[in-house]
Amino acid sequence: MNRTLITEALSLFGLSAAGIYGGLALYLNRDVRTQSSVLAPGIYVLVLGALLLLTALVYVCLSFRRASRTAGVASSRPHVAWVSPIVVKMVGAFAVYATLIDLIGYSVPTLLFLLTEFRLLGVKSWKTNIALTALVSIFFYIVFIHYCEMIFPRGTLFE
Repeated sequence: MNRTLITEALSLFGLSAAGIYGGLALYLNRDVRTQSSVLAPGIYVLVLGALLLLTALVYVCLSFRRASRTAGVASSRPHVAWVSPIVVKMVGAFAVYATLIDLIGYSVPTLLFLLTEFRLLGVKSWKTNIALTALVSIFFYIVFIHYCEMIFPRGTLFE
């Protein structure tokens, strides 16, 4: 079994467990007398944690299936890294995103983050990348700002 796969799977499972735990804690400890939102606190975090868990399960299953098919083939690489370079780049992009969203707000950092992530995930065509970024951004806007009435960060530089 590949150490990189184990490290990535454990990281994804840990993050999803933390998200599910945090979402449940927020939801169960809410004050229902002051709640006026469509979604109670924690539901968003709980759903994201569950989706991350589902993503982790699919990733692990597909990776094991791929590994079992290529088990008979000798690897040309003598050394296996603990974490793939793409994962490191994605974590770095997320760290930059988290910093920028705090400084300049939601819109521009989200567009840059999605462009970067789609590129790292293998979307080579800039037209496709821009179209996917626009669709995901519009979807987030409709669901979270319009439907759920959430207020996204405006950034400390613009307050």
